[in-house]
Amino acid sequence: MTGCLYCIDNDIIKKLATFELFDETIKLFEADATGIRILATAKYKFKRDFEKLGKGRLRQPEARLVNYERTIELVETLPRIDQAEVDNELFERLSEFEGIDAGEAILTTYVAQVLQKDDSGEAFILTGDKRYLKALAKVDFPELQALFKNRFWCLEQLVLRDIREYGFESVRGKIVPVRDCDKACKAVFGSGALSTEENVLVTISGYIETLRAETGNLLDLYGI
Repeated sequence: MTGCLYCIDNDIIKKLATFELFDETIKLFEADATGIRILATAKYKFKRDFEKLGKGRLRQPEARLVNYERTIELVETLPRIDQAEVDNELFERLSEFEGIDAGEAILTTYVAQVLQKDDSGEAFILTGDKRYLKALAKVDFPELQALFKNRFWCLEQLVLRDIREYGFESVRGKIVPVRDCDKACKAVFGSGALSTEENVLVTISGYIETLRAETGNLLDLYGI
């Protein structure tokens, strides 16, 4: 996958930063910072959330577990995509669909442009938003559906790959203390430090296959 472009949504950045697995995960794609793109608005969102947390105004209990310092460090240094860089017509068209927010429409449009620019172009989206994937799968736009075949990675696929590459105990040790920051990971590692590799792999594979069934051919084939 050397030379590919990986566009990463806010949820993946936040979760991998909190799990202390961002650099390790990206390394598995043979990518460095030059091959990554994030939303230009990410730094403002996370700084705002961190300020709210400090003032006790962020109500979600899982927010207390988020490693905002590392998350903000990442979004301040990684290459960013601004809305002005994407095709406005496609952006607006995608934004009209329920379940696809402005940031997701920007990432989708940007990757579509990369893939359309050159037949040999390679680009993927790493997303933690299942609602977005389900909504995109329903978009009645055959050309876009063909373009995005197997172009998405979900959080569970990334965690599964980390387990296979770095070892179960190592990944479990990182995720368990903060597992409540993600609904799926909370379930996957429900037994905490007593979670077994067999049960985790079965559960996480089940999440991936359920999402695959709900999103057509959008997900990368990893995990099959």
